[in-house]
Amino acid sequence: MTQGRTDAWIGRRQGADLVSMTNLRCQQRRGGRWEQHTKADYGSQRGNSYRNGGSGRRTEGLFARMTPEGLIYAIIGANAIVFVVWGMAVQRAKSLGDTQLKNWMLKNFTTMWHNLQSGRLWTLVTPAFSHSEPLHFMSNMFVLYMFGADVMRAVGKRQFIIFYLGAAVCGNLLSAVIRGVVLPATTGDRKGITQPALGASTAVMGLTTLFACLYPTSTIFVLFVPMPAWIAATGIVVWDMWRVVNAHSTRVDGAGHLGGALAGLGYYWFRLRPHIRRMR
Repeated sequence: MTQGRTDAWIGRRQGADLVSMTNLRCQQRRGGRWEQHTKADYGSQRGNSYRNGGSGRRTEGLFARMTPEGLIYAIIGANAIVFVVWGMAVQRAKSLGDTQLKNWMLKNFTTMWHNLQSGRLWTLVTPAFSHSEPLHFMSNMFVLYMFGADVMRAVGKRQFIIFYLGAAVCGNLLSAVIRGVVLPATTGDRKGITQPALGASTAVMGLTTLFACLYPTSTIFVLFVPMPAWIAATGIVVWDMWRVVNAHSTRVDGAGHLGGALAGLGYYWFRLRPHIRRMR
């Protein structure tokens, strides 16, 4: 695998595709079905606040003391560390011709069917902390910052972490299967088997979809245009479906986005919605 071809094959998952890189603002008024029916978060309905992470008992340590914003900053920090390592790997490959670190990152921090075939199952999670381009990194972290704390207050810290990683797994698995199995079988194009994809958009797309389910009438701005969250989320899902069908003409991993969105919808429908119905 040559360096040039490797660079060209890295598919971006733009979390800021939700807002075409910029101009997303979430207004503070909610009025969504979650607050409308509970006026409290999921954790407190189970007898404990989000600060206890929905554990049902008092938890100790740094995690218990962290605020939702602090935990979001920690996730952003983890992404920043991996971003710096990617920068070092690319620079070493360009200036010294040393591709050892870059190849290691490709094997351990990107999603592709070849990685799963090789037994590197951790690559269902690690790409959600992996960005090699500055704009890609900043856009995903911006969307995470905008929506993360609100969702965390609703479901609790521990449940948020489980959901966030679960959405990453769903998105990365669907991405690898579609690009590495479905498209080669239906189109004959086999490059997706070894074509890496990376980025937090799998988890971020799940997060924004869950936000739209919890607060469907909350207003967000997409390219300066205000619209209800549910309309924005639906439009993004439709756009990503188009991307999957036209995968040959885009670098953006629409399959990964769809997997994350399905995780967000599934978590709301099967985990949160039954509680909302009982609280009515």
